[in-house]
Amino acid sequence: MAYNETRITLSGIVASPVTRTTVGTGDSRAKFRMLTTERRFDPDRQVWVSGAHMFLSVTCWRALADNVHLSLTKNDPIVVHGKMTIKELTEGEGVRQFVDVEAQAVGPNLASCTAVVTRLRKDGDATTSTPRSNQEALIPHPRDEPAVYTWQKGGDPPDTVVPASPDDVGPASTDGEGAASPDDGGDRSRKAKVPF
Repeated sequence: MAYNETRITLSGIVASPVTRTTVGTGDSRAKFRMLTTERRFDPDRQVWVSGAHMFLSVTCWRALADNVHLSLTKNDPIVVHGKMTIKELTEGEGVRQFVDVEAQAVGPNLASCTAVVTRLRKDGDATTSTPRSNQEALIPHPRDEPAVYTWQKGGDPPDTVVPASPDDVGPASTDGEGAASPDDGGDRSRKAKVPF
């Protein structure tokens, strides 16, 4: 990172198709236009209104470029973080300026959409992934299953985590009505779901 860089984080939508190319060095580059629109609440009318809007170009490199190209389409709500620059383009006798963001991170804006995350694994030099379809997302995967801690009331949780199937995990006990108490000789252990 250099001194006096302008780093920004923006939310908006993908305003154009994502294009991907390979440059002379062999690196992937993805580009798309982004639209960000100010939203503010108008207390007089009691409604949200659109304010100023801005179009800008977003450039992604290498693995980020590949993943953005595979993941995003026009009109997807996104969040972009990166280095902003103002570029100039000479057209005829005039000079046109436009905003460009060299993205460091791009992701879906989960305030406006949902997403299924697919982690990529490196196998030697090749990158492989096993994306989930919508049907597969409904089937528990080992990473989706909760872990269960069992410990005595008032004690600390153990160091080991025991994965359990969703059928084995019951509701966590509470200190409210129906909970075992030390006086009645009931089981004082507690179970809590811990998502990993």
